[in-house]
Amino acid sequence: MNHRQLPPELQQRVRRFVQYKWLATRGVDEEAILLALPLDLRRQIQRHLCLDIVRRVPFFGQMDDQLLDAICERLVSSLNTKDSYIVREGDPVKEMLFIIRGQVDSSTTDGGRVGFYSSITLRPGDFCGEELLT
Repeated sequence: MNHRQLPPELQQRVRRFVQYKWLATRGVDEEAILLALPLDLRRQIQRHLCLDIVRRVPFFGQMDDQLLDAICERLVSSLNTKDSYIVREGDPVKEMLFIIRGQVDSSTTDGGRVGFYSSITLRPGDFCGEELLT
């Protein structure tokens, strides 16, 4: 980071993320382990981990098991630290977000509308980005 002349506050954020990731995973690369497993085991594990939260989305609620399995297979885990921006207002929505652990504070000014501010806290089991489905 020094070699790339990153500002000190950005270096601190990188260090905080690496430390948090280590604490959260204990250094285990779960994705590498999953990829080493046979496809049927990966599907069963993904289904076990994801099916309940996927079913909470009304659009997915009535889908058959085969479609739900396909959705679960495509979910990707990500880890974010406090004060990270996951999506910025005005950016196009590219993915759905399912909260598994922790919380996400979401706020908007409705595109910069004067006097408008809305905020919500998403908690485990919540999701956002369902507008992609329509």
